[in-house]
Amino acid sequence: MKLSIRITRTTIVFTAPDGVIEGQVKCEQYNMKPGVSVAASLRAAMGECSLPQARMDDRLYAQHLRQLGCDGVAVAMDAVQERKARSVYSHVVVTVDTPLLFVPQEEFDESSVATLYGHTYTGFAPDESVVLTTFMPELGVVAAYSVSKDLDFVLGESFRNVCYMPMVVGVLSRLRMLSHGGFQEKLFCHFHDKRVDVCAFRKNRLRFCSSFDLVNTQDAAYYILNVWQQLAMRTGDILCLSGSVSGYEAIARELGRFIKNIQRIEIG
Repeated sequence: MKLSIRITRTTIVFTAPDGVIEGQVKCEQYNMKPGVSVAASLRAAMGECSLPQARMDDRLYAQHLRQLGCDGVAVAMDAVQERKARSVYSHVVVTVDTPLLFVPQEEFDESSVATLYGHTYTGFAPDESVVLTTFMPELGVVAAYSVSKDLDFVLGESFRNVCYMPMVVGVLSRLRMLSHGGFQEKLFCHFHDKRVDVCAFRKNRLRFCSSFDLVNTQDAAYYILNVWQQLAMRTGDILCLSGSVSGYEAIARELGRFIKNIQRIEIG
């Protein structure tokens, strides 16, 4: 069974299949406290929420041990190893909200990606975080991102197989599909967690992608219009807004002074 963990700036959301109703899922949300690190928040969330604590009963645990080549009785192991072995989740996918560095696939060099990431994001500390990569062949790029070693340690205490995925990657994959069709260029703006991710595609490749923190409507309009001008978008091109757009009418009105075709879209 798979457990999904979505970590944003302010919340941690656990999602797992419902063990009773087939095809349904259960969700639990933990709201982070200001000033508390992500790793500490995750540890607290895993102690308060029931989904990440799901464990095999004795019968299933004995069967699991036999599959591992044990004799079906309790074996000597430390508390951490037993907690991991008793978890009902064979696979844990963690979606993290972390800065991304996109490298063209033909120029990607795994040996230098950590150095390149460190030069791009000056706040990156190699002794505290590790750089991971996700290949996106449909866009012709490799996404590099960082994960806190403390966060990885907390997850490793409870789960056997943990893999990470940057949040923006899933959004980009969905937006890429919406970019097809028509002769107009499209600029996509996805709002979430007081931030906007702005991206564009051309000939099935990623043309532009960046994120901006937002304080108010004027900030959103400024950043979007700056990218619109930077990409030399034309009058007939389309601006697509998605996500949790706070004050949508005000933003659309401000942008509408300069952009004719504005659409609100749902990406699921």
